[in-house]
Amino acid sequence: MCGSPAGIRTPVAGSKASRKSHHLFNKTLTEPLLEEATIAPQSTFSVIGHVFHQGNKQEHYRSLLSVQNPNQYYVITEEDIDKLFLEFEAKGVTLAHKRSVEYIITMFLKEATKETQGKYIFTMKDLKDYLNTLRSTYSVSFYRKNITYLKKLFRIAGIELAESLKAPTEFNVDSTIVTVDDINQFIQLVDSLHISNHFEDQKRDQFVTAMLLMAVSGMRVSELERVPLKEIDFENRRIYLKTYQTKTRQTRVTFFTQEVQELLEDYIRTYNPNMNQPLATIPQMQRPFRRKSSLRNQKLRPKHMRKFFAQEWDRRNGNATIKKLLMGHSIRYDINALHYSHHTVDELQESYEKIFGDLRFLR
Repeated sequence: MCGSPAGIRTPVAGSKASRKSHHLFNKTLTEPLLEEATIAPQSTFSVIGHVFHQGNKQEHYRSLLSVQNPNQYYVITEEDIDKLFLEFEAKGVTLAHKRSVEYIITMFLKEATKETQGKYIFTMKDLKDYLNTLRSTYSVSFYRKNITYLKKLFRIAGIELAESLKAPTEFNVDSTIVTVDDINQFIQLVDSLHISNHFEDQKRDQFVTAMLLMAVSGMRVSELERVPLKEIDFENRRIYLKTYQTKTRQTRVTFFTQEVQELLEDYIRTYNPNMNQPLATIPQMQRPFRRKSSLRNQKLRPKHMRKFFAQEWDRRNGNATIKKLLMGHSIRYDINALHYSHHTVDELQESYEKIFGDLRFLR
């Protein structure tokens, strides 16, 4: 672990949608979330940049199609997709970032295009319908990511629509209120699906345990995906997050309750998962909401577990600075937290236990 978790005093500091091609590297890729590296400008890739300006590229693609009215279609080839991922590989983006892009491109190809002669084709209407569905179903943040990566792919493929795609500038404020009762009702819904054979035993246990771990630790969904099971301190109920695992790129420590400790230990004992892998990935957390209408039609999503942590901490009159440290909120402009409010891991855990020590969901 590099450095000390934010706000923690060390001895030194204290003394101062399945794709139909070989590009589907991982069938369980999804949205992430959302903390990604900056993409290199087109000028960084001179060869690819030259392709962007080939005005006759789409005309050539259409001339090779054996379909009725080929001029209505826009065409994307495997080579175009290869070039898109070449950009990201050359930039050296994180694995989580790459998976996010792969998922977005895969979902577009699956939902908005049809494959013919080894190429992916779509019409203007296909694209409009797809974007409308995205905007009405997903967050503004995820919609913006789709626009960003589709524009890059379209430019590589010589599709002039790239310049017409505009990401919304507004950000929706999620005012969802999440309580213990809300999460209990959510678990009851999952259990009803489990009883009716719509949730396998392991997937149900994995899903519920992951949701509750985020609820009591304040971890982001993307952070959960980056923490292998072997790095969780089960005995002391601690999770040390490294710089590459957090949004703010600062190490930190967070904790979990005795109830979740028991769930984790029972899950490992029962299913013997690979300890080098996380408890759950983003796709595994998102998939049930796409496939099960009863889950899709209720308000809670994995991201709301972190929201619950913040709201419940406040409801129980927890210290605001400690909440920031546990959740990994930036303390750059918080003079008190940055310069004066330093705590050992034991002190943080003591505060955590006072607030969340009696928190339980499963009755």
